[in-house]
Amino acid sequence: MSIRSEDLQAVEQFMAVRPAWSGMTTASEAVGLESFHLLHSGPPATPSHAQVTPTLNSASVACVYEGWAGDLDEADALIASGKVIFEPAQDRNVATPLAAVVSPSMRVLEMSDLNSPARRAYAPFNGGGTGAAHAARYGRKSQDAIDLIRFLNDEIADAIAPACHEPIPWLPIIDDALTRGDDAHLRHLEAHKIFMGILADRLGPDFAGTKAGEFVGAWPIFHLNFWMAAAKCILSGASGVTGSGVITSFGANGATFGLQVSGLPGRWFTAPATVPLGNIREPLTQDDCTGAYGDSALAEGFGLGAMAQSYCPDMQALHKDFTPDDMAELPGKLLMAAHPALPKSGARAALSARAVVGTGITPIVELGLVEKQGDGGGLGAGLYRPPLAPFIDACAALDEAGTVQ
Repeated sequence: MSIRSEDLQAVEQFMAVRPAWSGMTTASEAVGLESFHLLHSGPPATPSHAQVTPTLNSASVACVYEGWAGDLDEADALIASGKVIFEPAQDRNVATPLAAVVSPSMRVLEMSDLNSPARRAYAPFNGGGTGAAHAARYGRKSQDAIDLIRFLNDEIADAIAPACHEPIPWLPIIDDALTRGDDAHLRHLEAHKIFMGILADRLGPDFAGTKAGEFVGAWPIFHLNFWMAAAKCILSGASGVTGSGVITSFGANGATFGLQVSGLPGRWFTAPATVPLGNIREPLTQDDCTGAYGDSALAEGFGLGAMAQSYCPDMQALHKDFTPDDMAELPGKLLMAAHPALPKSGARAALSARAVVGTGITPIVELGLVEKQGDGGGLGAGLYRPPLAPFIDACAALDEAGTVQ
């Protein structure tokens, strides 16, 4: 693979980041999130409150949690008035899954770069309930969803906070988990086991038997948001290299897919988000789902997830009816290099828009499926292949910026 010098520099910065779980705080303290501001997955919506219904439902839950509204009906009216401002989470170095929004008082886990501690990224807490459960991340709007948010932000956050009194490096967890059959996006069984072992070491063997320990132990997906924050920390490290097309933001908001590149920080390149292809909870169908959804696409922006399917027999089986013929070729064609901090797995990493455009091949992304009216919750998981257009647009803008300079 021929790599331009600009991309080589961004890749060097990318590969130098060593994310570690280093703290717990609130979104207001972490990124200065203001009152009546909410962070959502993917690129911006226009106007900002023109979100898909599951995100609006999650926002209503957050408004009640924050005390901005007395009940869900008041929250709906508040949002409809335009007083609540929605922003892309990744623009503040936060990553959030599916329909989940982040509000100022919500607790977020902090991933910081051991080689540059001022570089940080954040994510809220995840877990609790299958797709049919009343969870805000699946776009459900109910008292149960409010209660789950309170439980995650109070009992769970308080219980595990002491574990990160010394930073916990995250890439070794991912590396080990890949060799044991995870894909670092939809399958987290091995990473979760490693994580639970770390919690036992840090919090004591009795932690697993506590209410919080039983909850965290029951939900392997709890690990996902830690990895999302770690991936965002890494991708942000590649930002700011003039002319580079290395991906630094990657996600979808249920209606629009978007990406950012190193050479044009803060500028989204977008396309309409189609529905991922996958097995959908019956009796619903693809027509009942939102388009591609969530910041967990950062896993593929890093280079894992769907593009690490070769490590993961479970995901090969789950997606066998929907996996493109060229899946196995993607890491070698689209990812810049083997990651030096993943020596056991030998996984490649760093996605470049220039590689995508040069090959004419787009990456594959694993994403959850969410019922679009906000009533059915999570409907399964599928594979999403973004169109070539936003990658072409990003490269054209990079070339134009270089010409102007």
